[in-house]
Amino acid sequence: MRLLHILSLSTWISTGLLYSQQNEWPEVQKFAVGLKDVIWDLQGTNSLKYLRFDGENFHAVTQAGQSRSKYKEHAFVDVGVFQLVFSESRSAWYFVSDDLKLVTPVNVSGEIEFKAETGTAVKPVTNFSQDIQNVVWVGGPEKTPIKLRWNGAEFEVGVKTKTWEVQKVRPVIANRRVFEFVHEGDPIWITFSADGTEAWWLNITDVFGGHARSNPSTTALDVKTTGLPPTQNDVANHAEDLLKAGDRIRAATLLRELERKNATKPEALQHLQERFKALKP
Repeated sequence: MRLLHILSLSTWISTGLLYSQQNEWPEVQKFAVGLKDVIWDLQGTNSLKYLRFDGENFHAVTQAGQSRSKYKEHAFVDVGVFQLVFSESRSAWYFVSDDLKLVTPVNVSGEIEFKAETGTAVKPVTNFSQDIQNVVWVGGPEKTPIKLRWNGAEFEVGVKTKTWEVQKVRPVIANRRVFEFVHEGDPIWITFSADGTEAWWLNITDVFGGHARSNPSTTALDVKTTGLPPTQNDVANHAEDLLKAGDRIRAATLLRELERKNATKPEALQHLQERFKALKP
């Protein structure tokens, strides 16, 4: 795992280069307009429970929708994806469903932006992951450049130190245009832009859930029943809502997060695996 260790160091160093420029292409602008005044009920988060975009800024709001505070730094990274920047080393990315009814927030401790290599043929990503197959992505520090490629079966990560070193991993699909794999117990997300020209490596510390106020949650198992802490219990209930709605990819993503958080708690882990056995192969 030496290669990914080198890459993790590169990612940590690059956290001061948080994505701050808003993507201006029309589809992204349309997405931003559609978010105006949607109240998001977030599931599993510690302090930010309700979020609203007023057309210019994102606000942490009360349950009734009144602004508590405003986030000074945000970006519409891509179609269906926005980012709130908390500090130079921490941000949150929000992956929104096409119908604007669901959101998957993730806390990010490090990120690297990638561009499709010059001369590589790209196309809009409508069929994931077929539409990104064999595209080479380049990013990272100038002294230790990084290349990524999905070969159709494995995800290749190459880092150039003295020579190119390549490691292959087998990712799962975690969200729309998102691969996930785990390195030393921590999830890595590789997310790809809708137009097929950009990709982002994200070091994930937490994965949460959420829904628009117009699409309320229905599952309400309590902590006594599940054996989970309140925030994780909210995530598990949201995952069950997703599963009932047939959204297996997002539900499975949250289940993997809960299993990671409860890896040393056999009773809670067993309850999760029984509750979500429909998601297992």
